[in-house]
Order: sequence, then C-alpha cells, then structure tokens
Amino acid sequence: MSMIIGVGFSEKEDPFLAATEAAKTALYQIHHRPIALALLFSTIHFAHQRLLDGIHYALGNVKLLGCSGSSVIWPETISKYGVGLMLISMDRVTFGEAAGENIKIRGARQAGEDFARQALKNLGTPQRDLALIFCDGLVENGSDLLKGIKDALGLSFPIFGAAAADNFCFHKTYQYFEKRILTDSIVGLVFAGENIFGMGLRHGWKPLGRPHTITSVKGNVIKTIEDKPAVAIYEEYFGKSRQEIEKTLIEMSIYFPLGLYVPGESEYLLRNVLRIDEDGGLVCQGDAAAGSDVRLMMGTKEWALNAATQAAQEAKDSLKDREIKGALVFESISRHKLLGRLTEKELSRIKKVLGNVPILGICSYGEQAPLKSLEHYGETYFHNETLAILAIGEPHASDKHI
Repeated sequence: MSMIIGVGFSEKEDPFLAATEAAKTALYQIHHRPIALALLFSTIHFAHQRLLDGIHYALGNVKLLGCSGSSVIWPETISKYGVGLMLISMDRVTFGEAAGENIKIRGARQAGEDFARQALKNLGTPQRDLALIFCDGLVENGSDLLKGIKDALGLSFPIFGAAAADNFCFHKTYQYFEKRILTDSIVGLVFAGENIFGMGLRHGWKPLGRPHTITSVKGNVIKTIEDKPAVAIYEEYFGKSRQEIEKTLIEMSIYFPLGLYVPGESEYLLRNVLRIDEDGGLVCQGDAAAGSDVRLMMGTKEWALNAATQAAQEAKDSLKDREIKGALVFESISRHKLLGRLTEKELSRIKKVLGNVPILGICSYGEQAPLKSLEHYGETYFHNETLAILAIGEPHASDKHI
C-alpha cells in the first residue's frame, strides 16, 4: 500500500461543524483508507474542545497532532479564518507520539527532553529519522525547548516544526493532541522507517552594514553588543532614542531583525526582538551566544518571494527520486505581515515547484528546522521570519536520506 495524503478545509463558524466538514473532505481525498496520522491546524477562533470532538466524531480514534496559527495555509489560499486538516495513510513508516505539558513550571529544556524521551519510548525502536513538533509560541526562549529535545535525540538529529500563534494577541496559543486541547505545551512525534522527508528553509533577509560582536548574553537576552547596551545597535543605525525605538519595536524588528552568523551555514539565523529590558538588553524569542557576530538584516517583498521558491526547490531536491505526496509549510507571521497581499503569490511559487500536491500549514510565531550548509543538513535551530517546508515523499521509492 502506497502513501496517500488528503487535505480538507472549512470556514464554518461552529468548530464542531468546521472540523467535520474538513475531515469529510480529507477522508474523501484518501478514498476512505486507514488513517495513520491526522494533522490539525486552525486559527485562534476555532481553538475549542468542540474542534477536536468534531474530528473524532467524523474519523473515530485517530492519532492527531496540531496547533493554532495566525493563518491556515492550504492549497487554495492562506486563510485568516478557518480549520485545516491533513490525513496521511501510509505503511512502512512508524512513529511514537508524545505531549509535554506545563512548560513554564518545568522549564523549557526539561520539558523538551521529557517530551522526546516519551516519544522515543512510544516509538519502541532504536531507529529514528525525524521529529515533528508543535509548541506553545509564547515560550520566550524557544531555543531551550530544542536543546532539551537534542539532549534526548542528539545534537544533529533533524527536528521540524512550528510555534503556535494567536494572531499577535500574545495571550494564549493552543496545541492539539489526540482528544485534548492544551496550552503551555509541546506535542509531536518521532518518525522511524523509511526516511521520506525533504526539508527546505529560507528567509530572504540580507545583512546591513558591518558585523558586530555580541559581548554578553543571559539566556534569550542579548545584553551587550561590543560592550554597549544591545539596543544601541538600533539607536545608532536609525538615529533614534531608546524611547522612540520602544514605541515601534515590534514593527522595526519585523523589517529589521537581528541576524546571527552561524559558522559553516549558508543562512543567517534571524531573531525577532520582543522587548527591551531595563538595562537596554534585547529580549529575543531564541537564544544567541556571546562572541557571535550579529548584524541588522533587511527584507524586501521580492527577496521574500524568491526565498519561497528556493525553500521549495531545496525541499524537492532533498527527496532525490521520490515522488512528492504532500507538504507541510510553516511561515513566520512576520514574513506574512511583510508580504501582505503578496502571500498568495508566495503560495503560488511554492506550488509551482512542488506541483499540485496536498499542502497544509500555518503562519507561526517561530519555526524549527535545520540550517543547511553547502553539503548537508546541519543542527536544528529555532527561527524567526523564516519559511520552512517539509516535503513528504513516496515511501516505496529506493531509500534516500535527507
């Protein structure tokens, strides 16, 4: 039995009815075959227990994972309101799923490690190929979650996923696991069997000016750059006071994020700034290291569109001779805001490369994926303002590794 993937979408106002409509559409597309995995994404309007009740009413007891996003990406468009469901029917690929709750209490790194160890236990085999995760997007240091997962799976193990979003409300995001709706959690799985995944990652932002050296860091806070309060990098470049920068920080960080140079990698690692601390430090969503080079980055709409083509091509090329059966697409909400109405053109560029295949994803508060060097996939990082694509290939082709 080969792999088949179906995607359903609904904008019905009631979460239960939206779930059942999306489920019926996706089930029809896979010809009512047995469901190995269901992936559920919704905008924040549908984050309700009735959403999961509707899925299980329509499909029975399926293995289900997902989260809330600021928009749902599906083959027709990118919708700011709706429910998307991907159903995967496959063999020769197994997985172990898990959920880690109460991240704030347990600590992000410990929660990540506990999640990964439980997923490995549920997998039940020493072979493992890829971890797929969805986490609370309001965890300030998303990099610590990844560190915990790497503690269990290994430093170079490929991890792919998204941080749940709530459309810039920054109040509460939701994670979906089996029949439960969670928050402050990480959900996901570890795959084993044939390695059927190809990844593509690009952002399109380019560096401005000279590199600066980060001289002190505390967790996810860049305290000083070249021994000055880190906010000075914005003050000096834009000729504005700290008070002026604070008023427009979120927008400024979207158009001019920080770029961290990672030795041996072909892309800069982007960091959005969440706020400025009392000492002038920059509080970021992900971590940074003292001694690293940092630069202000600049993005344009055309560069962002070109990056989408490049990410899709990279994901396709990674599959070698495998037929593409579907894809997950995770787009930073910051990129989405930069592109505005051109997000439709971005989706068209992705489809032009991948073909007419089932696609599902969200606009997220952060993305998890490996950076790619010139010759291989490197270590997985937490990203901002990035487009990450996971292409899913036909399991029965000759085994190729990503």
